[in-house]
Amino acid sequence: MRQAPPQSKSSCAPASAGRRRTLGALGSLGALSSLAVIAPQTAFAQPAPSGARRQLVVGQLVDRTGPQADLSRDYLAGAKVLFDAYNASNGSLRIVHVVRDADTNPRGATAQAVALADSEHAEVLFGPGDALLPALAASTELSRRGVQIVAPLSGLSLNAENVWFTRADYQSELDAAVRQLRGFGLTAVTLAVSPDFAAGTLAAGTPWLSRLEKAMSVQTVPLTGNFDESARRIAAGRPGAVIVGGDTLAYGSLGRALAAQNWYGFLVGLSAVSPVSAREILGTGYAGGMVVTQIAPGPQESTLRVVKEHVARMKQYLDEPPSPATLAGYIGAAWLVRAASGIKAPGPVELRRALQTRVDVGDFMLDFTRGLRGSQYVQLAPINKSGLPQRA
Repeated sequence: MRQAPPQSKSSCAPASAGRRRTLGALGSLGALSSLAVIAPQTAFAQPAPSGARRQLVVGQLVDRTGPQADLSRDYLAGAKVLFDAYNASNGSLRIVHVVRDADTNPRGATAQAVALADSEHAEVLFGPGDALLPALAASTELSRRGVQIVAPLSGLSLNAENVWFTRADYQSELDAAVRQLRGFGLTAVTLAVSPDFAAGTLAAGTPWLSRLEKAMSVQTVPLTGNFDESARRIAAGRPGAVIVGGDTLAYGSLGRALAAQNWYGFLVGLSAVSPVSAREILGTGYAGGMVVTQIAPGPQESTLRVVKEHVARMKQYLDEPPSPATLAGYIGAAWLVRAASGIKAPGPVELRRALQTRVDVGDFMLDFTRGLRGSQYVQLAPINKSGLPQRA
């Protein structure tokens, strides 16, 4: 896992380069003006006149202990190097990035978010994950203060007027994964779903899952906690691929149980799975195919300008290699600063107006002109023995 910044207000100085990986659990919408399109950039905006930089306080609550801990830390690292680089460019904004360890209780985390808005004057909350997002999105206190929740790490699908998603949701990931697997010629696909994953949106009997089962001939098997029993049921059908609707631990545990049943097809994880940690759980000797869905271009897409830029800045500010999560965090932060740089006056209405735009962050477009979800990008990526994504 990456060493995250300390719990203090940050002017975005470079962070330490230590990487730590552990297995943990295993051993209203304001009035809108015309909508701008922000053009591709290889550098940030021209320097602002002396003394003219407006301050934007971005709060981030980091999950260091839950199922998304690895992803949350990497997501923070990617966002932080973008904020560092932007501040160094002397653009029209100065980003003040305030990082806190998230309370493990969603109610406590919501109180932390309100405190960030009141004491630190945070206008934005960046990158909350699955455990925190529902409570933050439902908070009337945050909504009343005009706080915008941007670029959630979470793949949940929520109807909230102040949540701006830079990624596809879990249902879209599953739809895309099934289509791509069938495009590879795999006709037998099993979906294994943890009962607590995605707040029940993927649970058996939901209209969406029933459609997936009928229209795409997907067999659904619930993960009851007894992975050996689930693996025996799945292996008996000899599917070519198993998609795991669950976190890293569920993915790795089911993979081990399937290997014990001599099943070595394609084990597909959603974006909630940390590839490096999953590879550690399964071991380099695991003979099956490891695949994950990516909700933004990954480091393997080396021809994209945003990937080249991110790799260089990770080296400059953290001296660490990128991951799919660092790149996704970087992309979300790049959209935020480039959109927010167009703010003409302080206040939540002007901030919302600035966010509702199209931004090319470097051969990758985020479009918020039609709603609060700027991307539906999903791509399958095989994982090598080091836990790194490769081209499909």
